[in-house]
Amino acid sequence: MFSVPGIALITGAGSGIGRATALAFARAGALGLHLADVNRGRLEETRKDVSAEAVNPQFKAYTSEADVSKEDQVVRMVQDAANNFGRIDYAANIAGISENAPASMADTSVATYDKINNINARGVFLCMREQLKVMRDQEALARIPGRPSVRGAIVNMSSIYGCVGSGKFTSYVTSKHAVVGLTKAAAISHSVDGIRVNAVCPGFVDTPMVDNVKGFFDLRALLETVPMKRFGMAEEIADVVVFLSSERASFVTGHSFVADGGTTIV
Repeated sequence: MFSVPGIALITGAGSGIGRATALAFARAGALGLHLADVNRGRLEETRKDVSAEAVNPQFKAYTSEADVSKEDQVVRMVQDAANNFGRIDYAANIAGISENAPASMADTSVATYDKINNINARGVFLCMREQLKVMRDQEALARIPGRPSVRGAIVNMSSIYGCVGSGKFTSYVTSKHAVVGLTKAAAISHSVDGIRVNAVCPGFVDTPMVDNVKGFFDLRALLETVPMKRFGMAEEIADVVVFLSSERASFVTGHSFVADGGTTIV
């Protein structure tokens, strides 16, 4: 397991990959977590679970009920995290949504397009902007002897649909391509500040988001497109997030790490 002994801010922490990532950070030695989600009940459940699973004896967890598409809520969330812990070492921007049903571009409404992009793309931009402000101004730390000191690491959640296209999920595809672009832009802008920024591009993962659209697909045929012939686990994606956040990935920035069971290589 990769060690992440600092403070992490995680959005979308109430369920799916966000929840799995929070647990992975707690199990990897995080000193503290600031968890954010729009669902207060699920958020509190995650807070209790990470507190029970944490291996760092000084561990603390705080929460913010926040909609990442709302600037004022994002500003408050990040400032609360910084005020609670004094710094933010890692940020995992995982909050996201998809279409409830497949549709061609011609049949996609502006309301659907705006809703998904406001959360998935605008939300990542707003979160990163505020996280970068905090990280840029905090003391740089060197946690592995001989490695360069760093001020922070950010991991954004994209998708295989940030790398390839789909004719049935226009809004989602657009938003996840935007996450890849935002990640590259931030990595270039802030490498000089000692901040690394990467993205993870999961394939089909067994999460509530995928559950929402399973009814529209022949699951057997879908799994035939995956060389591993199975859905991924949220915990498998969380492990990638923790690795990219850790100092073991100290020379990795601007990268879109595909974790898809081989789907995009065939």
